[in-house]
Amino acid sequence: MFVENYQEELNKAIDFDRVLEQVASFASFSCSKNEIKDSLPLHDRMEIMEHLDLVKEGLEFVRSGSILNMAGCHDVSGYVAKASKRMILNGKELLDIMTFLVACRSVYNAFDETYPLLNDHARSMTLCTDLVTSIQKQIDMTGSIKEDATSLLKNKHKELIDTRLDLQTRSRSFLKKNNSKLMEAMTTTVSNRLCVLVKAQDKYSFGGMIHGSSQSGLAYYVEPQEFTSLNNRIQMIISEIEEEKQRICKELTKKVASNSIAISSNLETMTLIDTELAKARWAYRYDGCIPVIQTRDHALLLEHARHPLIDEKKVVANNYTLKSNEYCLMISGPNMGGKTVTLKTVGLFVALSHCGFPVLCHKATIPFYTSMYFDIGDNQSIENNLSTFSSHISKISTICNECDERSFVLLDEVGNGTDPLQGASLAVAILDFLINKGCTIITSTHYSQVKAFGKANEHILVSSVEFDKDTLKPTYRYIPGVSGASYAFDIAAQYHLNAAILDKAVQFKNENEQNVEKELEKLEKLQNDVLKQKDRFNKLIQDAHRLQKEAAQKQEELDAKKMRFDREYEEKLNDMLEEKRSEAKEIINELRKQKHQKIHEQTQMMHKINLLGPEKEEEPETSEDLKVGDYVRVVDLNSHGEILDIRKKEATILTNGMKMKIKLSRLKKMPRPQIKKVSSSSVDRVFKRFPLEINLIGMHVEEGLKALDDYLDQAVAHKVKQVRVIHGMGTGKLRNAVWRDLDKHPQVKSKTSAGPSEGGLGATIVVLK
Repeated sequence: MFVENYQEELNKAIDFDRVLEQVASFASFSCSKNEIKDSLPLHDRMEIMEHLDLVKEGLEFVRSGSILNMAGCHDVSGYVAKASKRMILNGKELLDIMTFLVACRSVYNAFDETYPLLNDHARSMTLCTDLVTSIQKQIDMTGSIKEDATSLLKNKHKELIDTRLDLQTRSRSFLKKNNSKLMEAMTTTVSNRLCVLVKAQDKYSFGGMIHGSSQSGLAYYVEPQEFTSLNNRIQMIISEIEEEKQRICKELTKKVASNSIAISSNLETMTLIDTELAKARWAYRYDGCIPVIQTRDHALLLEHARHPLIDEKKVVANNYTLKSNEYCLMISGPNMGGKTVTLKTVGLFVALSHCGFPVLCHKATIPFYTSMYFDIGDNQSIENNLSTFSSHISKISTICNECDERSFVLLDEVGNGTDPLQGASLAVAILDFLINKGCTIITSTHYSQVKAFGKANEHILVSSVEFDKDTLKPTYRYIPGVSGASYAFDIAAQYHLNAAILDKAVQFKNENEQNVEKELEKLEKLQNDVLKQKDRFNKLIQDAHRLQKEAAQKQEELDAKKMRFDREYEEKLNDMLEEKRSEAKEIINELRKQKHQKIHEQTQMMHKINLLGPEKEEEPETSEDLKVGDYVRVVDLNSHGEILDIRKKEATILTNGMKMKIKLSRLKKMPRPQIKKVSSSSVDRVFKRFPLEINLIGMHVEEGLKALDDYLDQAVAHKVKQVRVIHGMGTGKLRNAVWRDLDKHPQVKSKTSAGPSEGGLGATIVVLK
């Protein structure tokens, strides 16, 4: 069992209420906020696991980027209780119930089978569709009854408007007729009745009722006899409207009462879902995890643990572990070095995990405890006449009598507040007693005797918080296996304590210190140095892994970018091809319209047409037997190339580095062009005309490279700065060989793929030096 006034105990020992307040800030409405703030450790492990499983799904939901719309969700329990007692709800209260049920419908449809637990809870809600429809039909978004909520109400509102119009007409006529007896030619309203402001001497001239006078007494508010009947009628209609509104609210309240169980159940479900999602949002925001609650042994693991109340930019993350045979974690070190923070962090995470909360770790495994006890801080009591030591011993006595193997005990500075020798001896006896009872103990100490006891006991893990002796400041790093020194002399020197006093203190310490303690201190220093070297080595390994990972990631990004550029370039080529075809069709249509145009002008326009064949009716017949590999020319175009594929009456040819589909009837076989070899003696000759491109299509790789080298030599001799090499795309072998050859050529300055209008990937533009 947990101790009485447990929430107050947790708040005082580990700042539990402040942490719960932080988690509650992620909730959407008051019920879930209060549920979080009132959380306490649970006794049933299965109940704890149910909450943690829900939080785990919630964390996956949040990490996926999904957002749960809880707008309109609020505490309607008071309204439901009021309706159940047959107290009539007003329009605003009915509107709140309706918006709550609409929020339930939103949550009802928010999850799928990816989140089975959350989905089951959401789908268990009753949506009360008829109630929602009735309220939406009769209540507007301001909480007022709609004027057309019922036919009677609609007619009454129309009648009220008509009656007021009649009264306005009658008042205008009255004002015009009796203007001389009025203080102002206008009407006013007194107690919702239309009146006029009449001169004092004429106040009885119109009959009716006098409703009062002005402050000066020179004028009176009079309701003339002519207004009385219509004013009465208006008041009667207003009363009938209010009665109808009250009847509507009463009917809707009855429907709320009949659905009270469903609404209350929905409220519980919405509170549960929002509570678990608030925990998940908190864990996601602060990089937390779902703890594992185990019942096998005392093994405890908190990896990369951070206290949630410390600034996340300043907090130092630490790993806390206990093996299965280690029952006690003993922490030592100087004052203000972080011992209490360590105690509170471990105690807080144990308590949070038993409440079904995540913890701020990368990984957490915590034993299941049926009771928890805390003795931390100064508990002296003036009221009970207890000193600090008496207060501690009183509480420790209770702990020793009640704890068992399923108890978690947190003790700060056990044995403190009395004679050091007696206090240390008492601390050793208390720890030994608790270990024998099988408790899990987290404690801190300054006593050397207690540290020595811990070092000699296999069930105790002695550890410390690091203190930088050079700067005399704590680093807040937790170091397992090493007990920390108090550094009392160093800290005293920093605060300018007299040097003679310090020297005398060191002398007394050396005289009273036993050899065993000296050797223990040397051993701990050596162990601490080894741990520091290990930390530096681990950091170097982590940096190497990080650099390797970054390099691999950058390579993947470059590969992805290259693939994207190639794909975009190919798409642009296809788009330009389609654009050319469209232009060609437009030119043909223009030629058809201009029948009287000169033949040579038509011929010039036909030369603009590219990549488009003639119309069907103009197809000439051919008797040639063409096959794959033949070199052909297109009859009606100034193009030629090699046949790559033949299907039915259509061939795919490679021309100018691009593939084209052409009718067989438009192709004529022709000899494959031969590149004239240039002798070495002709390099020095200068020709008047030099071609600015070379076509290697149809050549073997070796033949093409030889022709390319001869061509480049001529280009250099003619002082040409840029040429085009046509190699086609095909399988890519010739293109790749050309690019490799250009990379090695001493006269090539740069190379790049040709533009869409120059052959695209089937040609290369070469810039010479």
